[in-house]
Amino acid sequence: MPVDRHELQRIGEKLYPEIAQFAEVVAVYHRGSDIIFEIQPKISPDVWRQALKARFFDLGFFLRLYEQDDSYVIVAKDIRPEKSRVPWINIILAVLTVFSMVFSFSYLRSGDAVFRDWSLLVPGVWFMFALMSILVFHEFGHYFAGRWHHADVSLPYFIPAPTLFGTLGAFIKSRSPFKNRIELFDVGVAGPLAGFLPALIILIIGLASAQFQPAIEPQPGDTFFEFGDSLLLLLLTKTVMPTQPEGYQLVLSPLIYAGWVGLFVTMMNLLPMGQLDGGHIVYALVGKRLHRIIANTSLGVLLALGLVWTGWLFWAAMVVFIVKVKHPPTLNDDIGLGPTRRRLGWLAILIFVLTFMPLPLKIISF
Repeated sequence: MPVDRHELQRIGEKLYPEIAQFAEVVAVYHRGSDIIFEIQPKISPDVWRQALKARFFDLGFFLRLYEQDDSYVIVAKDIRPEKSRVPWINIILAVLTVFSMVFSFSYLRSGDAVFRDWSLLVPGVWFMFALMSILVFHEFGHYFAGRWHHADVSLPYFIPAPTLFGTLGAFIKSRSPFKNRIELFDVGVAGPLAGFLPALIILIIGLASAQFQPAIEPQPGDTFFEFGDSLLLLLLTKTVMPTQPEGYQLVLSPLIYAGWVGLFVTMMNLLPMGQLDGGHIVYALVGKRLHRIIANTSLGVLLALGLVWTGWLFWAAMVVFIVKVKHPPTLNDDIGLGPTRRRLGWLAILIFVLTFMPLPLKIISF
């Protein structure tokens, strides 16, 4: 649990003299419960690093030293024991999301009959397990990447909602700026890559075991939802799914629907704007200036796509007013990515292209 600002100031004043013996302190940042010192060493760090680590440990802090050009960054991580607390908000939201998913799919498939026959909730339970596994992999990908870098990130917050999916997704909160573009990239890319794998597996299993039923002749007043295709979905449909018999229609199974939603969520999160996952990845790959150009161009594309699907206009408004188009800088933008991370970045971009749906949902009324 992060300490308050006055406590951080008191701790910083306590640590400052220890560092000032060996280096000039250029700047001090607060990052959750960590304190970050940007320093210019007076003598080689090899002389004082171990002694300072031991002194920090005695004071209740773990020291990490990072080199950047001609200066250094010291991250003092608070390792004093904290009172454990149960994350009730996270738990309650997760439970509500579970029930919301179960009822949303069951109602989509069976309509009002679900309130008269509770057995009709069973497909909704399977859908919930499948979709929750995708979201859990996605969000805990972010969480564990953040913890790996000792970032102050929250547990996932799931968002229950009476939508076609029963949820508006989930998110974690970073309570402090990212140290550099490497950390930003790792936290940003871990979610989509971790969530994409179970979504792909679930969709493949669902399509391979697809069932068909005689096509229902629509009646006046009927409304149907037609879910959009991506390049990946079209490829899997042709290679994995059995041939659809003439005069039959695909049964929307829990696994097929959860896999489709997983691809849709992955695609939305990989939009290269603001603090979406795609925004993190592109900012880390190309830096502030090019990211701004890409983000503004992407916003223009969303507005144009609003002529095809009005949902894009809603999403564009969400980006402008909540997610924001611009991406905030890290504490040190000068540290670039190595070749392995760049390849992972291009893999994430390829996943975005393969999962992109120009028309995700079409409502057909008779």
